[in-house]
Amino acid sequence: MFSSVGDRMANKVVPAQPVSPFEFELYEDPDHLRTVMASSNQSTHRIDPAKMKLRHRIGRGPFGDVWLATHHQSTEDYEEYHEVAVKMLPPLKEEHMRLVLDKFDGLFSKCRGVESVCFLHGISVMNGKICIVMKFYEGSIGDKMALLKGGKLSLPDVLRYGIELAQGIAELHAKEILVLNLKPCSFLLNENDQAILGDIGIPYLLFGIPLPSSDMPWTLGTPNYMAPEQWQPEIRGPISFETDSWGFGCSIVEMLTGVLPWCGKSTEEIYGSVVSKQEKPHIPEGLPPPVENILLGCFEYDLRSRPLMTDILRVFKSSQNAVFVDGGWTGI
Repeated sequence: MFSSVGDRMANKVVPAQPVSPFEFELYEDPDHLRTVMASSNQSTHRIDPAKMKLRHRIGRGPFGDVWLATHHQSTEDYEEYHEVAVKMLPPLKEEHMRLVLDKFDGLFSKCRGVESVCFLHGISVMNGKICIVMKFYEGSIGDKMALLKGGKLSLPDVLRYGIELAQGIAELHAKEILVLNLKPCSFLLNENDQAILGDIGIPYLLFGIPLPSSDMPWTLGTPNYMAPEQWQPEIRGPISFETDSWGFGCSIVEMLTGVLPWCGKSTEEIYGSVVSKQEKPHIPEGLPPPVENILLGCFEYDLRSRPLMTDILRVFKSSQNAVFVDGGWTGI
């Protein structure tokens, strides 16, 4: 059995710390602005919506739309325009909006400077919606896979990307941040072809907040990559570090095979496979035994039996060296 800190992380969704109030303009209608009080202990990452110009939508996911935008920054000494990506969350009630803004404070301070994690510019409120502003990256691992024959990556590339991602996830875990939405289309690529974690902390920010049009909470991730406890955290939880191990394993299998986990199944059917039948994604043959074993461990139904990200990182690093030395694995 792999080492586990599931018990230590049980119910450890860290509450926002008390902070001082600030004001922002809520754009319910472009001609009618309403001043809303919120809290912040770091005003530097609050972005004035007047400084943002949305250009066009470049993506859509379970937690909102992604827009390409321009961020205008100026002082007496300089004037700059930055091309940024804006994750626009669905509309929330005012009291829930304050909660998300407060939780973002802690997330922002913890994520700054973490290697292999997308650079966060800050947060804003536009058209009545919370917008998380981050550096714009040209593409993702998912985009790269779509251009390849069979939609799959070679084993050396998977191991290299996996190491970069596992390092970032492990560092976030050390700061008690869970990703909960690991998938190839959220693994961004920088100008040096290094894997970068996107969508950082958005499920955490929305955890426990009901949808504005119903009493149902958000799903804690994307169904094809969700661990059993993500479907019913209050029954099968707690949500823990090992929850991310399941999503990481699903992503690696997809990168190796080019096949989306539970491809062609509805959300209800995926729930039946993962939760009711306790089925696991199919792991391809021909992998180095340590990699195969660690992936099998990622899909243990009991999260306490799954590897931690540090376990995964160690195995991927050792297997990457074996690929380089032996020259035997160039692909699956």
